[in-house]
Amino acid sequence: MTLVTVLSIVAVVSVYAVLIGAFIGGDVTVGDQALGDIMYSSSNTEPGTWTSDLGPGVSSAWYARLVIPTAGYSGPVTVSWHLEQRTGPLSTDWTDVSGAIASTSLVLDSTARSIYASGDGALTGNYNWGVDTTVAGTYRVLADVDSV
Repeated sequence: MTLVTVLSIVAVVSVYAVLIGAFIGGDVTVGDQALGDIMYSSSNTEPGTWTSDLGPGVSSAWYARLVIPTAGYSGPVTVSWHLEQRTGPLSTDWTDVSGAIASTSLVLDSTARSIYASGDGALTGNYNWGVDTTVAGTYRVLADVDSV
């Protein structure tokens, strides 16, 4: 093969190596999933007022819980709790401002339940997010649930 032939083959290959499209498939859910919502309270009591949004003052006490209406997953889990602050106008403009604040270990058993940001998921010891919200802004709590 001569150098000219090799260069011709490389040129032909590079012409056909142009991206002509990118395609994204729909979501694929594998295995059981736990569904839930984060709710907030300024009183941390049960029964009490828990809501999906809250407006506490700077450094005021507020608490979060994960409400699982029905659990599709049964088994031991670890919940890692994070605090994020909105950093821009887009729905994706959030920054983790706390790292993992609390880690909760418990067993889900396919029944409805509330899980609090404490070591065992109980209301007692639920983390006060107000200690991390000392600057005015918009915040949210994330709960990452991982099987163990």
